[in-house]
Amino acid sequence: MITHTKFRYITSIFVMSVIGLFALTSAGCNSDKSTIYESDEITSRGYSNPERLVSADWLKDHIDDSDLVVIDMRGEDDYNAGHVPGAVRLTPKEVFQGEDANGVPGMLPSADHISAALSSVGVSPEDTVVFYDGNSNLWSSRGLWALDVYGHKDSRLLDGAWDYWSKNGYDVDQGSKDISKSDYSFSGSAEASLIANWNEVIESVEDPSKIVCDTRSPEEYSGKDVRADRGGHIPESSNVNWVRSVGEDQRFLPASDLKVIYESAGIKGDKVVFTLCQTAVRATHTWFVLQELLGYPAVKVYDGSWIEWGNSEELPITTRG
Repeated sequence: MITHTKFRYITSIFVMSVIGLFALTSAGCNSDKSTIYESDEITSRGYSNPERLVSADWLKDHIDDSDLVVIDMRGEDDYNAGHVPGAVRLTPKEVFQGEDANGVPGMLPSADHISAALSSVGVSPEDTVVFYDGNSNLWSSRGLWALDVYGHKDSRLLDGAWDYWSKNGYDVDQGSKDISKSDYSFSGSAEASLIANWNEVIESVEDPSKIVCDTRSPEEYSGKDVRADRGGHIPESSNVNWVRSVGEDQRFLPASDLKVIYESAGIKGDKVVFTLCQTAVRATHTWFVLQELLGYPAVKVYDGSWIEWGNSEELPITTRG
């Protein structure tokens, strides 16, 4: 015969066991991506928004998540030769750049254009999208920035990109993947504040509270390497080559190192920063570093970049520095 005290004890143990089992089951099914970085090496680098990066280890562990889409931004031949298991492929220049109404190439296409591309590889608005490419996340940052502009809720970069994944023993698939197409549409609000036009950028020439971070090579900046009608740079701009933000293994440098690199060039968080390159691809990489990794509050990509500025006789340039 079980006494009331023993009954209550047994009942309590049973209830606690059920609750514990439910919690474990829920955790396994839910896969809360917002809290997984507490033990990740990325967190130790001191970034403002470490959740915008995923490590190769994290991706390996989450590769089968139903709400995860991995997008390879390399060429078709490279993709077919080997890619992250389950990854789909987009051609970044076709999806994330286009000619605008004024004939300026390399500009951000319409939301409908990008939505169609995301639909073609089965992306849903609720999915976490992880981009990677074969060049230190250069084109991946353009894709992430475009999704941020139009309001996709959750997009991230694979730290180290393909180079780190392929050289460190992670699984690789070959050939194409069967894709179930979706009917994607952006559900969030567009963030026009992430884009600048030349009318805004020209204010930086005489306004010390604003500065252009020119992410091109020193040769382009000085005017020795001319890739438009005119060579040189915007007066009062500072040059920080985009490649300086990653290490030899293609992973992003710690925040402390990044801060030294940019602040020593006058690129500080108390200013409005406009990033620029030739056609705003390198510029989006630096936008990612400044806004997401260093937490600068006001960073805008000058989407027209040098292909617009250098081809306009009315806009000022200099070849000093």
